Amino acid sequence: MSYLPPNPAILPDGQEVKVHGSEAFPFAVYCGIIPTFIPAYPLHYHEEMELIYCEAGSGSITIDRATVTLHTGDVAVILPGQIHAIAAAGAGTFRYYNILFRFSLLEPPDSETYRRFLAPLADGRMEVPAHIQKDSPLGRELPVNVKMLIENRKENTALRIKACLYGVMDALCKAATPARHPAGAEHRDTRLLRQTVQYVDRHYAEKITVAAISAQCGYSSSHFMKRFHDLTGTSFAQYLIHFRLEKAATLLRGSRYTVLEIAARCGFSNASYFTRAFTRQYGVSPTAYRQGGDKTDD
Repeated sequence: MSYLPPNPAILPDGQEVKVHGSEAFPFAVYCGIIPTFIPAYPLHYHEEMELIYCEAGSGSITIDRATVTLHTGDVAVILPGQIHAIAAAGAGTFRYYNILFRFSLLEPPDSETYRRFLAPLADGRMEVPAHIQKDSPLGRELPVNVKMLIENRKENTALRIKACLYGVMDALCKAATPARHPAGAEHRDTRLLRQTVQYVDRHYAEKITVAAISAQCGYSSSHFMKRFHDLTGTSFAQYLIHFRLEKAATLLRGSRYTVLEIAARCGFSNASYFTRAFTRQYGVSPTAYRQGGDKTDD
């Protein structure tokens, strides 16, 4: 069976707005393989809670301003609104599952259970371990429900899915601790990343200069470039190209625009450069990518 990874829409502030699952049942599971299908997944955020389960290989997950390395059997936990990115760790293949759901699937926001357990995680008053290693006590408890969610992802088993999600949240809430930064007091590095994602998503089709985005974030150009590299492990120029190519991949699969039109819409003024960059990142030309899709068997 061919696998096409989700190509989410992004709001002008960098927020992913793809509906994971449905409005009535906001839950979804995706399988990803890096770099077989995509080389990495760039910085973004969304309203859903996300669990990333490493099935094979090793993955590098950036969450806000920290990076964790997942190995087989490990789980990364991403709370609603946290900026994150996904990449392989090293030269090998990283096969993983994303599990996404909204807290409202479990409890209405005005319920006592939501206010007591879920709201503190949603609004940043409490935090949970971002990296759960398979041999830790939580790592032995959590995957029981995580694997059941993966196994039942194609079945119409709403009650079973909810039961597993309650199990996941029960385990995480028991491990939750007060946030290191008070709710609403966003760390300046997190704010830098969020402002960068927002600016790039608003202007990726235009010419973007380091001077312009540095001024937007309140930094000098040299300080911005150094801080961004320190936080993400990549240069801003590399991130911008990757972001534009990810947008181009979305349009190649989901629009009728020509390759030339897509290149222009994604900020590439030179079509030949776009083709070379796309081929280097995805391993196939834009035309072949549009025609293909049988990258994995999930």
